[in-house]
Amino acid sequence: MQSINNINTMLTRLFTPLLLLLVLMGCDKPGHDDHDAGAHDHAEGVEHDHSGDDEHVDRSQHLVHFTAQNELFLQYETLVAKRDSVFLAHFTQLSDYTPIPDGFITITLSGGGAPDETFSGKRPVRAGIHIEVALPQYAGERQLSLQLHSPTMTTSHDLGTVTVYPSYAASKNVTPRSIPSNTTYLEKEAQWQAGLMIQSPTIDAQQQLMLPASAIHQHNKETFIHIMRGAEFFERRTVITGREHHGQVIITQGVTADDHVVVRGGDALLTDEEANTVETETTAEDSHSHNH
Repeated sequence: MQSINNINTMLTRLFTPLLLLLVLMGCDKPGHDDHDAGAHDHAEGVEHDHSGDDEHVDRSQHLVHFTAQNELFLQYETLVAKRDSVFLAHFTQLSDYTPIPDGFITITLSGGGAPDETFSGKRPVRAGIHIEVALPQYAGERQLSLQLHSPTMTTSHDLGTVTVYPSYAASKNVTPRSIPSNTTYLEKEAQWQAGLMIQSPTIDAQQQLMLPASAIHQHNKETFIHIMRGAEFFERRTVITGREHHGQVIITQGVTADDHVVVRGGDALLTDEEANTVETETTAEDSHSHNH
């Protein structure tokens, strides 16, 4: 499990490589030519000199939003009128928890008594990963939404009210992001590579919560699961289980119907000691079965 200091260091460095990537991509690169005309119009008065930024404070916004078909993990810089904000979006298909490979995103700011503003890209920078720059012109309370348009689906995520600050100085009053305590960090791409799958508990006819047996781990007589806490952080939660039926286990304590639980690939979140113990136990069980 990574220390909180290491995680904080990782998070405060998040948007520096993103901004560098945008510079390297360049607005004249093929595939970047259908942005909204206003998205990169650095007219007079537009703030785009970030030299005075406080590099050691993470005021970026991070959120996770689910539809029936997919998960959006969105990171973006706090919004300031007439100032670039980098958006990084990860799209995961829930049916097999893999990145959605193609398509393009549209970011929309609406409401608040101001005209709608849209910012669109053309294709992902990598499978499931989109980077876009928004340059809002109007300060105030706005509704943020994001759409993914791909050959196989069009999906909308209504993300609620956001503040577009009138100046960078005003935006510095935003409370810095906090790290969920007692969690393990695993970045989204590593989750895809490890074969994680996330789902909420199902409810049986007796209104009991159930999870696949693959979601449940045991170590030193503790029975536990992993619950998503902010897309890339996972809480280890002790549970009490009931009977198992057709690969589904009743959970009598430790989970709610709204939790997003790792039901596959959770070995990637185990400590080295836990992973070695599981491997030893599995080897012993195999040896026992062969001896009989």
